[in-house]
Amino acid sequence: MRFIAVLALCFLLTPALADTIPTRHFFDNAQVRNMRIAPDGEHVAFTFELGSEVRLAVLNLDKREVTANFGFGDNQHVLNFWWGSDSRVVMSVGEVTGILDTTRLGPALLYAANVDGSRREQIFDDLNLASYRVLHPLPDDPDHILIARYHVGDRGEPNAHRLNIYRGTTRYLGDRPNSRNITSFIADNDGELRVAVEFIDAERFEDMEFNLFLKHGEEWRRLNVDSERPRPSITPLGFSADNAQVYFLSNHDMAENDRAGAFRYDFETSELELLFRHPDVDVSGALRGHDGEVLGVFSRFGPGTYTFFDDKAESHRDAVLLQQLAMSFPHDDVGLTSFSRDGKRAVLFVRGDRNPGQFYLFDTENLQAEFLAAVRPELTREDLVPMRAVRIEARDGLELHAMLTVPDGADGPVPLVVNVHGGPFGITDHWGFNPEAQFLAHHGFATLQVNFRGSGNRGEDFVRRGWREWGQAKQKDITDATRWAIDQGIADPERICIMGGSYGGYATLKGMIKQPELYHCGVGIVGVYDLVWFREGDGSDFSRGRDRRSRTAFQRFMNSHVAVNADDLKPYSPVHQIERLQGEVFIIHGGNDVRVPVGHAERLRTAMDRHDKPYRWMIKEEEGHGFFDVDNRVALYDAVVEFLNDQIGPGRP
Repeated sequence: MRFIAVLALCFLLTPALADTIPTRHFFDNAQVRNMRIAPDGEHVAFTFELGSEVRLAVLNLDKREVTANFGFGDNQHVLNFWWGSDSRVVMSVGEVTGILDTTRLGPALLYAANVDGSRREQIFDDLNLASYRVLHPLPDDPDHILIARYHVGDRGEPNAHRLNIYRGTTRYLGDRPNSRNITSFIADNDGELRVAVEFIDAERFEDMEFNLFLKHGEEWRRLNVDSERPRPSITPLGFSADNAQVYFLSNHDMAENDRAGAFRYDFETSELELLFRHPDVDVSGALRGHDGEVLGVFSRFGPGTYTFFDDKAESHRDAVLLQQLAMSFPHDDVGLTSFSRDGKRAVLFVRGDRNPGQFYLFDTENLQAEFLAAVRPELTREDLVPMRAVRIEARDGLELHAMLTVPDGADGPVPLVVNVHGGPFGITDHWGFNPEAQFLAHHGFATLQVNFRGSGNRGEDFVRRGWREWGQAKQKDITDATRWAIDQGIADPERICIMGGSYGGYATLKGMIKQPELYHCGVGIVGVYDLVWFREGDGSDFSRGRDRRSRTAFQRFMNSHVAVNADDLKPYSPVHQIERLQGEVFIIHGGNDVRVPVGHAERLRTAMDRHDKPYRWMIKEEEGHGFFDVDNRVALYDAVVEFLNDQIGPGRP
């Protein structure tokens, strides 16, 4: 098997440096995506990419042998996995057709199998008109996991069940608050239901409401907080080791310009305490110990910031350990993906701007790390260049965050690619390894990735600043960031191209139309180009839901985030403004894209032909929302760098 050979070799080989790194090295399949250790510490399970699949394999740690390898067919991805016991792994599997897809096609199925590959069973399917969410793996119960089951007969509301991981049978627990609006449960470290999330629907997106129910003994109580906001966000993080306290993220105490901070609620005293809030960004997640204790939190503006709570920083063994690991890898972010039951073994994950990711087996008692695998073993730190987090002031005074990557040895202004992320709402370009930025830097192009208003990681108010601002304030932020790069002497003003995928494809065309003096060329990848069609319903998976709930969700999102009336979008729709386009465009799309149908690219091409505008064209019929096949990705980026060299390349006069 090809993967086993690669895994074995990556322990031993270090690739030789070459003048030009092959494109495939930047965009090849990930040799490992995630890795978790079994409760007894004898095996690790890991996901990896192969063809159009994401598979799962099991490695015996003592023998360094792959004992099982599970694949589920074309475009089938292992989306998540859990250790159900020392010897059995549970896998959530769904269909994904594009590398930019953040949601799957259809329901995810649930499988379980033994570490030797035997007794592979499908333990939950969609034939009973239900979906699921895994709440707790219950590793001390070798036969069951805890799930929330969402059945149409219950109006899609969750009910907790124990699911047998051998037979697929379920047992209803009947434990829930007195509310018909519960959307999810959270179990504590012992697998007991302790938190329930309530969602109260509304006609307007901004009027929707979220609440928490907390279980005190046998009684469910709604958590009442003195909020400075009409509808605060509350997101559970985890529990103390003894389950006496619950941690969550919230913005309820900030009337405006909010950021998610970390809070602790004590079940005995009912006291709520703010533990930490970052001055610039949201808290991203929790730092946990082997006993499930929330030790602190992680925040991201540039390299990660680790904040350990005062009562844990020096007293908890795992908090001290994580602090030591952070100091041991000063140029990277570190995290422990999982622990063995006794806490003596853990899987350490290290990644950074010049490190695509490495997994280690960590001995927590002797403080020794043993290398297991690399995400992209062909790339070394010496091959890559630093990424820098920068602050940019928009024309209205709003601070923007952006990531800047500059070619090695650059002296003075260089060609710049402004790479705009998709979404657009709630998505963020973070510091870390970015294959596009590194690939372009290797070929002499700087990359600027701006988190315009509407992006995530800056609180709800920052996201809402981007609502109904397609082609307007969000586009101005991208323009202001580009001009900042010129003013700073980073970008050659005569050699700037704009590029992006999904919403970024839209922003590419809109930027070229709105600022033809600024952008010499554009690369639009799986972009939204006809906003009127998009608003009316372009046949995407989001717009074509036939049931009332799906239609209501579509209209509510469009009214709040895009526009109420489709005709109001014409002035901001690239296909309706194409006569103003001046530079050349490279249009790239997948023929099987269900998120942004290929009709957007076809309508753009028709408009450009009508006005005799120059463009290049790449359609891969079998691809979805972003190219997943490695050969297609290599062809895409080879063509992109050829296009950029022709338009703004370092050697172009």
